Amino acid sequence: MELAKRIEDLEPQAAVDNSAKSTRKWHEKVLSYAHLVRRWTSYFWKINKAYLYSYEDLEQTIWYILMVGLQEFDGRGDEEQFLNWYIRNKIVSVIMYGKKPPKCTHLPFTPIRFDYVSPDDLAEVNGLFYSDLDGE
Repeated sequence: MELAKRIEDLEPQAAVDNSAKSTRKWHEKVLSYAHLVRRWTSYFWKINKAYLYSYEDLEQTIWYILMVGLQEFDGRGDEEQFLNWYIRNKIVSVIMYGKKPPKCTHLPFTPIRFDYVSPDDLAEVNGLFYSDLDGE
C-alpha cells in the first residue's frame, strides 16, 4: 500500500519531467534550423524590403513557417530539404500573393506593409475601383 501511494505521488512529477524533456527537444530541433531562417530572411529582405515592415517581422514570420513545416513533415525524405522548400514556397505566397501564413486563421500576422486608408477616404477609394459603375 505504501509503495502504491509513493508511485501515485511520483506520477505527476514524471509527467512534468517528460513534458519538459519534450519541450526542450522541440526547442533544440527548431533552433537547429536557424541557418535556414537566417538565409531566407536575408534573401527575402534584400529583394523585398520596400514592401516589408521590418527585418524582425520577416524573421518572425519565417520562424513561424519553419515550426509549422516541422509539424507538417511526415518523415518521408530529407527533413532539411523539405523545410527549405516549405519556407521558400510559403514566404513567396505571403510576400508575392498576399496570402496568410499557414494555419493562421483568426489572428493573422504578416510582414507586409499595408498603406493606411482612412475611413474618410473610402468614398474616394471606392470611386477609383468602381468608377465603371458611375455610367450605369
